[in-house]
Amino acid sequence: MTHTLKLSTFDIWGIIMQARAVAYNVRRKELIEQDLTPEQAGILSILHKGKNRIITPALIAKEYLREPHTISVILKRMEEKGLIALNKNLTRRNMIRVTLTEKGDAARADAFRLDRTSKLFKNLSDDETKTLYSLLTKVMANAAEALAESESDANRDLSIFHEYDNKIQSENFP
Repeated sequence: MTHTLKLSTFDIWGIIMQARAVAYNVRRKELIEQDLTPEQAGILSILHKGKNRIITPALIAKEYLREPHTISVILKRMEEKGLIALNKNLTRRNMIRVTLTEKGDAARADAFRLDRTSKLFKNLSDDETKTLYSLLTKVMANAAEALAESESDANRDLSIFHEYDNKIQSENFP
């Protein structure tokens, strides 16, 4: 008799969160030896891949799926360590360009040895690794879509309040 395991969304969510937590800690401990955080290593990778483009904090936030203020704090710390340079655009003073320093590029190369992190996938075949990547990419796309829907719902709901406020204000202050 074959039993089919029926998983709820909550079960799947739980295992994703547990896997993320343990994987993050493996990566974090691996990078501590290099005085980096996983977030800093990710930003170094973005800068390396985009070395022929103008990279701004806003672009990093978008690519790394983080809030701009979070990225700004991380970038300041990275600049203090000498990993990156933050340069103001002379024509558009509100635009900052982020560039990788030699020290940052060396740190990026060291950070991507992935000795311990690669052990997370040691029991997966190449096909399973590709399937995992594909499935997680789909989950991420669905999450981004759900987030966009919830933000548009929030904006729509707020617009109702604004319409109501405007109506009340026009009635009370002709």
